[in-house]
Amino acid sequence: MPAEAMIKKDYYGVLILMVIAIVLSLGVNHFSSSGIALIGQWDGEKGVVTAKSKQDTVDSEIEINNPLRVRQMISNREVVVLDVRSKDAYDAGHLPGAFSFPLAEFDAVFPRLLDLVKKESAILVYCSGIDCSDSHTFAGQLLAFKFTQVRVYAGGFREWQEMGFEIEKNEE
Repeated sequence: MPAEAMIKKDYYGVLILMVIAIVLSLGVNHFSSSGIALIGQWDGEKGVVTAKSKQDTVDSEIEINNPLRVRQMISNREVVVLDVRSKDAYDAGHLPGAFSFPLAEFDAVFPRLLDLVKKESAILVYCSGIDCSDSHTFAGQLLAFKFTQVRVYAGGFREWQEMGFEIEKNEE
């Protein structure tokens, strides 16, 4: 067999192996419960940036993407505001009147939340910004516990601060 034919055969063999490897890896990823998300919502102007995975907790239907509307809701005391960032982040600065309910401590803080609000109360949840889905995770847990009026401020603390709106701090 001429050398050219052998090289051509080797290239085809490598190409076939690569196609098989790609197909197998995509198949395993698709059927894995912890697979890598291949699609997502990457435009920050449309809400929280997130990969769409099997465990996706982002529900864009409950997002509020207008910081002026959020400011009006807070000023008019239309909502109970929950900051789900860490306690240290909350202490460094938070939206006016917000209560600290860190997502990482959900089980510990949930009884306090039940004392604070009724399940029919209008609740606004936020975290650090559009690249953070903690607010959606927290909101999803509230909805699972039959809270009925839960919304998420998608821009979160970062957007609020960038807009130059008033923030509160817990000074020690």
